[in-house]
Amino acid sequence: MLTMLVVDDEIYALKGITQGIDWSDVPIGAILEADSVEQAKQHLRQSKVDLIISDIEMPGANGIELLKYVREASPSALTIFLTGHARFEYAREALHYGCFDYVLKPVDHDMLKDIVRRAIDEIERRREQEAFEDTLELYRRQWTNQLPILVERFWHEVLSGKASASPDRLNREFQLYDIPLDSDGQVLPVLLSIEAWELELDARDESIMEYAVRKAATEIILGEQAGTILKDRNELNIALLYGDSEDRAELKRRCLQYVRACNDYFHCRVSCYIGQSSRIAELPEALERLSQLERSNVSQPQTVIDGIQAGAGEGAVAPGQALPSFSDWALMLDGGQIEELGKAIEETMGRFQAESAGRESLELFYYGFVHLMFQAASRKGMSIYDTVTAQEIHDGQTARTPVLMQAWATKLLAKAGQAIINQRDASAVIGKIQAFIQDNLHKELSRDDIANSVYRNPAYLSRLFRKETGLSLSDYIVQLKIERVKKQLRETNDKISNIAEGLGYLHFSYFAKLFKKTTGYTPQEYRKRHQTMP
Repeated sequence: MLTMLVVDDEIYALKGITQGIDWSDVPIGAILEADSVEQAKQHLRQSKVDLIISDIEMPGANGIELLKYVREASPSALTIFLTGHARFEYAREALHYGCFDYVLKPVDHDMLKDIVRRAIDEIERRREQEAFEDTLELYRRQWTNQLPILVERFWHEVLSGKASASPDRLNREFQLYDIPLDSDGQVLPVLLSIEAWELELDARDESIMEYAVRKAATEIILGEQAGTILKDRNELNIALLYGDSEDRAELKRRCLQYVRACNDYFHCRVSCYIGQSSRIAELPEALERLSQLERSNVSQPQTVIDGIQAGAGEGAVAPGQALPSFSDWALMLDGGQIEELGKAIEETMGRFQAESAGRESLELFYYGFVHLMFQAASRKGMSIYDTVTAQEIHDGQTARTPVLMQAWATKLLAKAGQAIINQRDASAVIGKIQAFIQDNLHKELSRDDIANSVYRNPAYLSRLFRKETGLSLSDYIVQLKIERVKKQLRETNDKISNIAEGLGYLHFSYFAKLFKKTTGYTPQEYRKRHQTMP
């Protein structure tokens, strides 16, 4: 409940507000009275006051002097001024010192009550913002205490495919890092895809809040189960659950709870992609399949996707029917060796035919080959759907013999492979993004807006942009806006507030603070130093 202080030297006016208005339906727990500025200061020294209603004209010290004192002694309190004289000087000075509203006497009680309600809404909004900033500060301090470096480094090596597959070596490292696994153990990966932040964050605070989101995953997704949460070298946030988790329904429930918690407490939209329990050496491929699911998900934000149900699972390969090395095939495709890759497909399917490969082996080949094509396109900054349709990709699932699978894979390679190797690099999609931002700089652009403009998953796109430019999308937009403001300050005499509004900054104080943080000058100082207009 809030505390309100009413200040007026006229006793009837004072009592008319404190006792003549029914305040029972607003969240005010205490109403204090003062008939002078000095008495009001005493209340402020003794109590936490949230809202002040004060007359301006009073004998001795007036309301403006009280407002100056409030700014120092209780800066979070809001002030509403009442006056019997419509003097512009008073209004200007009151607004200069930050009063919430300015009303002429006699005041209609219903009108005053509506103003008080608006003030209470503003107080609650500020409290929520302060609570969020306190949370941010809390995690900023925790963030300075590094994660267990050796454990994280070990999993980085595993997920990049560089860790030793020797059972003895793995067992020694598990024991050294106190990881409750052995070389035959299994790990279930969950990809935590951060799709969008609802609040505007710079790169540093975004990294800090990502840390907070990972901490939340430790509490909600891992819970009592052994595991770890980390960010890999490709900027993916990942949960690794140690052991073979059989209860996928319970895991999905915890992931859904996590998605809701991220939205409610961190103003963050997240999706979870649940993989299949895999041996240590198989983790890189399992994670690649989850990444593929994420990239192809452009229509289901804030969701939980089970990789097995979505077709990302693995089956057993019969002895002698080993899959080809898709990593070697990727190198061939990146090198433009389309003809050689076509021959490798033919040889693999010939072997499958000779060995009477079953349906599971063909399905594993299908998922591996699709993943290969998605990855190759991704490395070039394009989407596989730029060259082939979803149906053409899906057609491979109906290939029930090696001959039909070869025909499908060869056709897909011919249609998409050449387009992939001809694509210059990720700069193509980055260039489209930058052009879209330039054209829409006057709008409030969200990560979803930008991703939709190039038909990409927002979380994937954000990582790609940071990787290619070294900047987050939000920092890039701020950089462009500030540069445009600087140009207009130098070359025009337009009002600074109009310049700010033209670029979507509706709150001038926020804009001025951001401008000074970026340039070291207030907008007025910058114009004075760099103005080229007569």
